[in-house]
Amino acid sequence: MKPITSGTTARMPRLSPTWKKMKKQHIMLYMSVPIMLHLFLFQYVPLWGWLMAFKDYTVGLSLWEAPWVGFDNFRTLFQHEDFLRSLRNTFVMNVMGVTLGTVCAIWLAVVLNELKNKYFIRTVQTMSYLPHFVSMVVVANIAVTMLSPDNGLINTLLVKLGWIDQGVFFLAKGEWFWVIHTLIITWKNFGWSAIIYLAAIAGIDPSLYDAAEVDGARRWQRIRYIVLPGIMPTIILLLILSIGNLMKSGFESQYLLGNVLTQEYSEVVAIFVLRAGLGTGNFSFGTAIGIFESVVSITMLLIVNAIARKYRNNLF
Repeated sequence: MKPITSGTTARMPRLSPTWKKMKKQHIMLYMSVPIMLHLFLFQYVPLWGWLMAFKDYTVGLSLWEAPWVGFDNFRTLFQHEDFLRSLRNTFVMNVMGVTLGTVCAIWLAVVLNELKNKYFIRTVQTMSYLPHFVSMVVVANIAVTMLSPDNGLINTLLVKLGWIDQGVFFLAKGEWFWVIHTLIITWKNFGWSAIIYLAAIAGIDPSLYDAAEVDGARRWQRIRYIVLPGIMPTIILLLILSIGNLMKSGFESQYLLGNVLTQEYSEVVAIFVLRAGLGTGNFSFGTAIGIFESVVSITMLLIVNAIARKYRNNLF
């Protein structure tokens, strides 16, 4: 047996970059196992129930015994006038809510960042994000009371100002529902969203402010050229996450604030599922609606993420 000389070295197998990262972050991988198991058991395993959308399922039969109907439920869905209307309402109200909520949250975060009085900042911040923790049922009752034509705060002020002669039933005006709903949802959530933008502003390098001050930049110029570009990755990230839930969000607020008079503008896809699917016992039809929502949400998420990838602010 020949001895190993000093000039020879044992060749060790080279690890790929992926394995190197996994070995380096093995503790984080172990910590993610319970989360992945939860995701698999409660998010992916139930997807076998999507099979119901392609069958004529009735209560009392097993899913395998139900007759196969193919895409009949989807054809019925796309031809249903109420579904197209609810799809329109879902898309419009969520886009309005995301747009106004994002603008208000950024505006509040920028204003609070420019203020110097810490006690005033804490007071405003607490008052702005407190509605986020209030139940939507309570918020809806407050809105209905304030907008009531009989001694409602809004109508009382408008009458005393001489703008109207008698109380107006705002929640009975279908064409006003989108605006009223957007204002209520924005008031409830924009203070909480502003916390994220404040954290993003706090992460901006302070030397940028010093350099801008030396160059004679005014407050608005610092906001325009330092603050807004600095939090742009956070804005895009939150927009991508919001757009991913664009079709899924919306039920409780519309259900509580809407009524028969505003159904044409207040009924969203989730309410349509409850009424036309679960309410009538047509579970196959309701499942088809759920599949359509998921496909649209994933498609929109991929499109927005592809657009954001061009600016290197993509989610994945």
